[in-house]
Amino acid sequence: MRRATAKKSFMIIGLGRFGANIAKILANMDADVLAIDIDEESVTKVASFIPHCVVADSTKPNVLKELGASQIDHAVVAIGNNLQASILTVLNLKNFGVKKITVRADEEGHKEVYRMLGATEVIIPEEATALSLANQIMSDSILDYYQLAEDYTMVKISVGEGFEPKSIIDMNVRVLFDVNIVGLIKDGKFAIPKPMDLISPGDVLVVVGTKENYMKFENFLNEKSRPKVDEKKPLTKVEEKKVASKTQTKTQTKATPKKDVKEKSKK
Repeated sequence: MRRATAKKSFMIIGLGRFGANIAKILANMDADVLAIDIDEESVTKVASFIPHCVVADSTKPNVLKELGASQIDHAVVAIGNNLQASILTVLNLKNFGVKKITVRADEEGHKEVYRMLGATEVIIPEEATALSLANQIMSDSILDYYQLAEDYTMVKISVGEGFEPKSIIDMNVRVLFDVNIVGLIKDGKFAIPKPMDLISPGDVLVVVGTKENYMKFENFLNEKSRPKVDEKKPLTKVEEKKVASKTQTKTQTKATPKKDVKEKSKK
């Protein structure tokens, strides 16, 4: 049995590319992660990144019971190309009272099946890629987007040229924006961020949070790099002609009284 912890707990079942990436990201966020796969090689590959990894068969209820499934806050079923194993796993998790169950589906037709069994969210990798593209093109500074769960997203945000360099600890992002910086890319090199790391223009931050919160953080990083709202736009040719015409009319109007004064003075 796993010991109870105050951290939010996740069980990632299936450690292919999809499941392993989610497990690594959550572990970097200091979440309580238990990673499971029936294949020993898959478990070995992520063991250096995730403290709690187990070779286990999630289709067997007694195995999940021993692993403390009833105490898990959120389970992610990422078993690829095995519909039967995914269905049995979802049923077992539901029977243990897991409130949030996210499932990876390989086909559109499987989504409704998983929902009927009790899955709270079903993700198809191809759809997740489309969602990533849609979110990227909404903002020039959002470089990549990955849906982690129903509410949480991982994004890559570029830091604008107008940003004044600050350390991560000075930005106080968890308190001010309720997001986590889980990665820092400087000059193309990725690193796990440290509190004293200096964030500068041109850097890329890997951020996890809700869409509302990471968009607020993105605005903070790039607001000084954007054109001001009250900046005057260049005049069109039509507008230039109108302005020139008005100016000429005003000049002629002002000149007329002066001419009359001169004529009167001559008299």
